[in-house]
Amino acid sequence: MAYAPHQDPRKALAAAAHVAALTGPVVPAVIWAATREGERFAPREAAKATNASFVLVLTIALAAIVRMFVPLVGFLGTLALWVVPVAAAYFSFSALRAALRGEPAQYPYRIKVVKTDD
Repeated sequence: MAYAPHQDPRKALAAAAHVAALTGPVVPAVIWAATREGERFAPREAAKATNASFVLVLTIALAAIVRMFVPLVGFLGTLALWVVPVAAAYFSFSALRAALRGEPAQYPYRIKVVKTDD
């Protein structure tokens, strides 16, 4: 099987937004803002990635606060600081694969910071 680069830039932008969601919400938000006037697939997927990234950042911040300030259950914060990034990587790469196929990605959690059409 020969390697063939993806020819559809909307799929590539959507996939890039999902992978960049692991680093924070800024890059997916920039992709969303840059593509929202054109077609529908890339901005919708970038908005989903931005929302998922906000949830990731909030969850890690909450886990760090629990770890530092709640003495009896601080181990739960430590556990969350290990589990949440691994789960986020799994969901982001699952969304990446869906975006490369041209299918809409689904995250198991939904907090809408950036509005989507769905």
